[in-house]
Amino acid sequence: MREHRSDAVALLGGAALVASAFVRWVGSGPGSTLRGHDLIDALVALGDNLPGLSATRLALVWYLVPASGAVVWIAVGLDRLRRTAAAFAVVVTLLAVAAFARLAGFADLGLGAWLATAGAATTAAATTALQNRTAAATTALRNRTGVVGPRLRRGDDAD
Repeated sequence: MREHRSDAVALLGGAALVASAFVRWVGSGPGSTLRGHDLIDALVALGDNLPGLSATRLALVWYLVPASGAVVWIAVGLDRLRRTAAAFAVVVTLLAVAAFARLAGFADLGLGAWLATAGAATTAAATTALQNRTAAATTALRNRTGVVGPRLRRGDDAD
């Protein structure tokens, strides 16, 4: 059983994650006119570094945000991968937004950071809603039909 509304919401969340790469992550202050790797280099050059987070590592985390959106698009058709893709998107987005908030200041975060956060939250919500509906539908089907497994009914032997 597929829930097409949840699929559509997950696709929108993935689109927001991908689109965040093309929007400014720092809205005001130092680096607000830069994007991508140039922005990361400028923020790291300011000297307010996170321990253990070099410019290369921050760039990798930032590039994983839109990549996680693409993974969500692929995972929409694969039920078992949906939750993993959504969890990956949430973790990567939280790491990137936290790093940018630390380096640029929380008040200076731009639309890109908020778009990525909304995309990750939307994807997680759609995946959770789908899982809850699927579990409820499976339970209801089992109660109506008595099916315990793919081919067994209650009282049948599994010879």
